[in-house]
Amino acid sequence: MKTRVEGENVAPLPDFSPELRFVFAAARLAVGGDAVMAQLHCAEAEVGDWEAVARGIVHHGLVGLAAPALLRAKAAPAATLAALDAERSPHVVGVMSRLFELVRIARALKAARIRHLFIKGIALSIQLYGDPVMRAGRDIDVLVERSRIRDAEAILLDLGYELPTHCTAAAEPTEGEPPKESGWVHGESRILVELHDRLCDNHALLPWDFEMLWTERETVTIGGMTVPTMARRRLPVYLAVHGIRHGWQRLLWLIDLAALLDRDAAWDDALDDAAALGLEGMMLHVGWALHHWLARPVPSDVLARGRRRLEVRLLNRLVARFHNGPRWYEMAPRGSVRRFIDGSVWSRSITYTMKPTRAFWSSQLAFDLSSPQDRAAFALPARLGWMYPLIRPFGWAIRRLR
Repeated sequence: MKTRVEGENVAPLPDFSPELRFVFAAARLAVGGDAVMAQLHCAEAEVGDWEAVARGIVHHGLVGLAAPALLRAKAAPAATLAALDAERSPHVVGVMSRLFELVRIARALKAARIRHLFIKGIALSIQLYGDPVMRAGRDIDVLVERSRIRDAEAILLDLGYELPTHCTAAAEPTEGEPPKESGWVHGESRILVELHDRLCDNHALLPWDFEMLWTERETVTIGGMTVPTMARRRLPVYLAVHGIRHGWQRLLWLIDLAALLDRDAAWDDALDDAAALGLEGMMLHVGWALHHWLARPVPSDVLARGRRRLEVRLLNRLVARFHNGPRWYEMAPRGSVRRFIDGSVWSRSITYTMKPTRAFWSSQLAFDLSSPQDRAAFALPARLGWMYPLIRPFGWAIRRLR
């Protein structure tokens, strides 16, 4: 048996603001039980802005997982606990609304014989926790076989969804690399559905094709209907790619990985899958984050290997950038300098660090020098893909002058 480091006893809370330290302690409570109560109460004594704490719990997607634990422990002022309790009702209503829409969409796709997988969101909540309201999702994500993407879009239109005027639909399947998803909003409920044809914009980052994911699929029961979702074996690498690229801006994503990587065998499988894709350093970083941020038990050899890897140390520093500053509890406004730096500097730095191979860097650089919106608006044959960087200034100007 491998030695597992029991993080609850050895990992201090991260060196962030007192309010964010309390949120991290609450996340630990959600996955670690009473062993972290002492840390929670120490963090509680340092908090000066309880409104920021409440907003941080919501921002990090912890209403379904951490808020109930805090309410049971009464580990916050009464007004803060009341605010968190008040957040639970709209959270549950939102989940039920998305659940109803997911079932409608699943039935329509099944009737049209369009192969699809529901990813993240409600499907993942049931898959990991057996309860649709545990995760605080914001939309419905569905991965559709690429040759049927237009048919799926027509179904969404029939169901009352529309494409916002500032968005573009995915390009035809033969047109190089269009945006990986299109966002559709229901005309009445305003529920967002993201229709995906692959897992990442740049397929070279995570090159799993739909056929493989479909063959390995699992099913969950939602609203009395059996719907397909991604196999549990594939979830650690996929969720790590998603969470790390966003700098763990929602601790919920890390809690999901804690639920998945709860055995040595799960770690072995995840590291094998990641190494085959050139993402081993990324997965070792997950071990660091689970140990240092959530105080979860992690195999000692995973932590030791991570300490020897330069990309792990870089990722550790880069993701912390998303948790600094006075307004850590909210997304930066669109068009703001902070939003630009987060997306164009830190997120891109993370992406290149996740997969430090020459082939991927070359592919990602070509992708970054163009724009997904340009690829959708100006469909060029694959042999002329090198022209997208030349088009980008014109596309940028057109989008802002509309």
